[in-house]
Amino acid sequence: YEISDAIHDGWLVPIEQRVVSVAGLDFAGIRTTAGDLNGADLAKVMEAERNLHAIAAPAIELLGSRRAIVFCASVAQAERLAEILNRHRNGMAGWVCGKTTDQTRAQLLRQFAAGQVQVVCNCGVLTEGFDDPGVEVIIMGRPTKSRALYAQMIGRATRPLPGIVDGL
Repeated sequence: YEISDAIHDGWLVPIEQRVVSVAGLDFAGIRTTAGDLNGADLAKVMEAERNLHAIAAPAIELLGSRRAIVFCASVAQAERLAEILNRHRNGMAGWVCGKTTDQTRAQLLRQFAAGQVQVVCNCGVLTEGFDDPGVEVIIMGRPTKSRALYAQMIGRATRPLPGIVDGL
């Protein structure tokens, strides 16, 4: 059962994709490990200041008031990207990673669900099992060769709002 089938059947919302080119983003030096981009190599590229700003600027322009999840290649990228977004508007973004305490993570996700925080940058946390139907935008700051991982990440913004498919 593919995402396109679930969209066609009304279980997921249609996806509108916008491609943003990041000038100078170079993956030539990134090795492939276990079928995906090598984590350390990818992190080094995605943590570069120029690339962080090249992700943040179009995100700010495209978001409007919509809530977003940013998938990052490293903890450092998530932390720095949230910092850059918060320079645009204080309190706009937070970040989580696998080492974020349960209490801190729960507090940030409550603030995100309530609309107090607009963007959550994450590294390896919200990929699976996270469900917030109010998420409207996914920012792919973590390139991947894995179709399954990509589908998991974009799937975080395909849930219909409550009441839309209930009772079908």
